[in-house]
Amino acid sequence: MTRLPNLKDLTLPRLEDFALSLGEQRFRAGQIFKWMYQKRLPDFSEMTNMPKTLRAALSDRASIAKLPPVRALESSAGDAVKFAFALDGSGYAVESVLLIDGERRTACLSSQLGCGLGCAFCETAKMGFIRNLTPSEILGQLVGMNDYQAARGDRVVTNIVFMGMGEALGNYDNFMAALSVIMHEDAFNVGARRITVSTAGVVPGIERLMGEGLTIGLAISLNAWNDDMRDGLMPINKKYPIAGLVDAAKRYYGRTGRRVTFEYVLIEGKTDTAEAAGALFGLLGGFPCKVNLIPVNPVDPRMAAPDDGAVWRFADALYGLGLAATVRRSRGRDIFGACGQLTAELIERGG
Repeated sequence: MTRLPNLKDLTLPRLEDFALSLGEQRFRAGQIFKWMYQKRLPDFSEMTNMPKTLRAALSDRASIAKLPPVRALESSAGDAVKFAFALDGSGYAVESVLLIDGERRTACLSSQLGCGLGCAFCETAKMGFIRNLTPSEILGQLVGMNDYQAARGDRVVTNIVFMGMGEALGNYDNFMAALSVIMHEDAFNVGARRITVSTAGVVPGIERLMGEGLTIGLAISLNAWNDDMRDGLMPINKKYPIAGLVDAAKRYYGRTGRRVTFEYVLIEGKTDTAEAAGALFGLLGGFPCKVNLIPVNPVDPRMAAPDDGAVWRFADALYGLGLAATVRRSRGRDIFGACGQLTAELIERGG
């Protein structure tokens, strides 16, 4: 049976074209847009401000189906919920995480099924790259999280980070299509200042992003202080070494005015030394940026996190050198929802 196209794969201008192709006026697209994302309807039947004949025609031609949630697992501290969503036409469920911090509700979205970049400290990398997620699959995670929040009487998502499975800048067109919906006032209405995209260092993607005229945050997964070490931890460094990556970050700041965040995984005896602190200052000193320190999460037994004292000593060393360094607490570690722990699973679906 041929699957109907999901209208969540369309940006608003393309949705307007679709409405025109049905012989409808352009404003109908805006109505559908609001119903899909503000009301989060699963089908067309309840779109009460449109004629029944149009609703029937839409049902024959398209879908607005949601991603089926396989599960939602809450952390013991209540500060994170890990979701698994079944991908239509696939045997896989993709994972993403809702982070809860005071009044902030942050969706950590996945952009790919698996990842082909091979970072040594990342569970997702063990899968390899399977495929890119479509815009509807990226947005479906956000819709599902908002449904979950509404069902438990809590506020919907306020902030977005593309830090889940995969490399968003490696799925650039679908990422940008989803982003246009996330930011639109008639959809999720999340402003650029509340959105961050993380990259392992895909410099061409950073270059493209600079040209979009947006001011979303950029987080770069640095994780090492020299090329030899980063080559071993992150094979992408062989293609885009540290010097070029830092240069791209400086230019991103110059173009957008947003301070770039460098994510830095702390591995005992490797990336947490006094030599590492001095080298990081040599790379980033004098450049308005932030350094997020992340004790490595349990993925590879050969890489252990420093104890809390060592973590804070390293942070203090960076701060003393003049770098804005913060220690990031990994929410959701007990449900394998923290940095580097997301994966996907094969699922069996009946029917």
